[in-house]
Amino acid sequence: MEKSPGRSRMRFCTPLPMLLTAGDATRWIGLISYTIQTMTQKLCIFVCKNFLPEVQSCITAEWENVVAVAFPSNCGHPPMQWQDFTHGLPPDCDQVLILGNACLKGLPDNPPEGFPASQILPLKQCFHLVAPPQLVDDLLADGTYLITPGWLADWQGELNKMGFSEDQAKPFYHDFAKQLVLLDTGVDAESEARLAQMQAAIDLPVRRTAVGLDYIRLFLGKQLLTYLLRWEQANQLQLRNTHAQQLANHVSAMDMVAQLSTASHENEAVDSIVDMFQMLFAPQEIYYLREENEQTMPIGAIPDEWLEPLRSLHSGYAWTDDEQGFLIRITSGEKVMGRIAVCRLTFPERRKGYLNMALAISGVCGLVVENARNRKKLLEAEKMASLGVLVAGVAHEVNTPLGIGLTAASDIQTQSRKLAKAFHDRSMTQSSLDAYLQTVEKENQLLQSNLLRISELITEFHKVAINDSSQEKRRFLFCSCLDNVIRSFGKMLTDRQVVVRIDCDRSLQIDSRISDWVSIFNNLIGNSLKHGFYEHQGGSVNILVTKEEGLLKVEYQDSGQGMQQDILAKQFEPFLTGNLQRGMGLGMHLVYNLVTQSMAGTIHGDSQSGKGVHYVIKVPL
Repeated sequence: MEKSPGRSRMRFCTPLPMLLTAGDATRWIGLISYTIQTMTQKLCIFVCKNFLPEVQSCITAEWENVVAVAFPSNCGHPPMQWQDFTHGLPPDCDQVLILGNACLKGLPDNPPEGFPASQILPLKQCFHLVAPPQLVDDLLADGTYLITPGWLADWQGELNKMGFSEDQAKPFYHDFAKQLVLLDTGVDAESEARLAQMQAAIDLPVRRTAVGLDYIRLFLGKQLLTYLLRWEQANQLQLRNTHAQQLANHVSAMDMVAQLSTASHENEAVDSIVDMFQMLFAPQEIYYLREENEQTMPIGAIPDEWLEPLRSLHSGYAWTDDEQGFLIRITSGEKVMGRIAVCRLTFPERRKGYLNMALAISGVCGLVVENARNRKKLLEAEKMASLGVLVAGVAHEVNTPLGIGLTAASDIQTQSRKLAKAFHDRSMTQSSLDAYLQTVEKENQLLQSNLLRISELITEFHKVAINDSSQEKRRFLFCSCLDNVIRSFGKMLTDRQVVVRIDCDRSLQIDSRISDWVSIFNNLIGNSLKHGFYEHQGGSVNILVTKEEGLLKVEYQDSGQGMQQDILAKQFEPFLTGNLQRGMGLGMHLVYNLVTQSMAGTIHGDSQSGKGVHYVIKVPL
């Protein structure tokens, strides 16, 4: 037990100071009890055996999912080790809170492997657990030796642990203590009688101060509420991290989908889809059933236990019988291109999130499969390049607004959950509701604008598809087409302080597909803004249009930062980009295909780092 540091004049002990009124204490205790009852995890509180009766009385009477376990009252001699706690740890304990003072000073920082998550709460003075610090400190300063009912229950044994018999203890106590004070918490009806026995043996004045259990109950309640708050904060952080991971997975999935566009045959596309599903969802088994013209055909061997469920799948998805996986249809528009079985997930607890992601990308996968089939047909008609641009362009242009839309949807979900929690906790205010509605309105507008952007991109993409037989060549003023493209970049050019100069015969007319030239100049100017003028503002773009020997010649030059030679050598290859954050690297591949295949022309590019780019396009008139 603790020893007094001095021998000041003894004074009468007063009753325990009331920090709260009886009514306030009752209300606080009720609130603490209600909050702790919401715990879903089992908490184990380790405390010195001299204070165990008080802690047990509090949690037994008030709090479920909390247990108290004693550790030896060694006061640090010998120092505590983690195995001292392991022996008494209940098997169903999820969290550990350890209360103590000198007894914990030698305890290693990290618990052993397999030990529950632990928090050590050091006390400045052990008796601060059962009585207000001011009362305890005043008594100790006045030469008092403090005892509790738990210590008093075996006072002879405690003296023996200190190395004294009853006769030897008397001079020891007289040497440093002026009185014995029992901080009576009311947990032991025999305490007063035991105190009288100890007084007869020690021959010192004794007094009893009734402290009750309210203080320790409030003290423990505060620590448990702090624990619950940290636990809830950790859960919220995990939830945010989960949402961020889900968003990252969706964006990653979209990037993977973009890579699918390189598949030149349906089997290659299916293999890429299966590989992507394997990477995203980690199933132990995965099977693909091909479908065309309402006829199904397995790709590879499919066990009967999965073949029949795949063939009988008539909705968009279904769970497997063991609920460890799912089946979905791969569609393109209204056409079913195939069915895929994702079986025996490695992490079945994530199956709902996996299913949502699979459904989100299934339509694009269906488009990839359909495009692979169309590519085969186009190869027969020598239109291979058209399909490559179609698939790659969709993934390239749609990825950015789709990512923004996913972010907005995730933010709405997060704000909705916060509002629902505030409503459940009865802490929702008018201002928080107004802020929520404003946020939802803002994010909804963002969703709508980006979904509209995706729709416009797809519409525009079909307009500029190579060899689009639905659009006939027509005669148009070339410079007027170029003027319209430049006007569409108005604010972007102004913000970057880029000036576009055109040298062109205003009366020049050509027979061609106007949408092809719109796409060419959109990509050339767009590349200059996204890459050439990315790190600095101010510059120029010069476009010279001339006719020579039956050819239309377009020279395009900017004053941007240019390209390195290794990039220049591969500038027309698909998916080549210096920075994925500013594009998927398909723009110049599209320009190349339009010029060389749709227009039967040529394009050459030259650049030096820091000196801009220079392209020369020549097409037959």
